[in-house]
Amino acid sequence: MRNMMIGGILAAVLVAGLFLAAQYGRKPAVSAFDSSAMSAAQIAKTLNGDFVGTQKLGAWTLLCGNVHELPQKPPLEGHTSGNSEGTPPKEPPPPPHWHIPRCRVVYSTHNSSQPPQEIRVTFREFGFKRVLAVFLRFPPTEVSSGDAIAFRLDGTQWQLTVRGCARIACLAIRSIKFDELPTVNNAKTLKMTYTPSGTQEKVTVTVPTDGLAEALAAMRRIDT
Repeated sequence: MRNMMIGGILAAVLVAGLFLAAQYGRKPAVSAFDSSAMSAAQIAKTLNGDFVGTQKLGAWTLLCGNVHELPQKPPLEGHTSGNSEGTPPKEPPPPPHWHIPRCRVVYSTHNSSQPPQEIRVTFREFGFKRVLAVFLRFPPTEVSSGDAIAFRLDGTQWQLTVRGCARIACLAIRSIKFDELPTVNNAKTLKMTYTPSGTQEKVTVTVPTDGLAEALAAMRRIDT
């Protein structure tokens, strides 16, 4: 049941991500403050729950929007929060004033064959339990729906499948289990391998990991 719920949420996020991919790509990266002489760890410590904006941390960018609380639906008269049999719900409702996760950690690199287009890696949390997920965005000229992307963090490899494509982008998504978080947080290398559409030769994209752990830690702290 839990996997079905996560899958449904990811599907909804996929549709929203495809719709908004071009919009995100047009937003300039504006630093929250002058951090030229600070390390990623030092910058991350300065960011608190009030942070709204864009901040570079090493090779990665932390983007946080405004706070949006989840609307509270008032119970109908004569009804309880349980099911029709009067038993408690399996999943507790979000606490009062719970806010929707509003930050994401992004790395973008230009496509070598078509420089104006970007390949993007995004980490963000979703849902009441703040499940971390990785989103891979490719130009629609590079991959097609159903293609496999090998995502390697040091010695660990995950296979992500491109779930859908639109005119502006194709997306692959994978939720990350709690016991897999150290694999992401401690990664020294990150590589993505895929076979571009219309070719037989695999391409490997190397993604720097400097600043990733610090950006993820700041995102979790802000979205707590």
